[in-house]
Amino acid sequence: MSKIFLLIFFVLFFNTIKADDIKTSVILQNCNVCHTEESSKANKIQPLKNLEKSYFLSKMYMYKKQNKNTVMNRILEPINILDIIKMADYLYGE
Repeated sequence: MSKIFLLIFFVLFFNTIKADDIKTSVILQNCNVCHTEESSKANKIQPLKNLEKSYFLSKMYMYKKQNKNTVMNRILEPINILDIIKMADYLYGE
């Protein structure tokens, strides 16, 4: 009986990790529309790869907390703080 529970736990655990990685990469693909060197807005918006991890986290947190009607505020509406941390880890390493 306990072997079945362990098996179920591991299957669910590893599927969750894969889903989180996919979600993070999909979120970042959306960011790349504006935040890459190839973007038409590259002269105004820095590519994410050029930022420091701490700067990225502070800016994202600031955008998340602001009550302004900006593009970044609207984009970050469904994204929580843990998602932002996962994004930073994905981009810059843990």
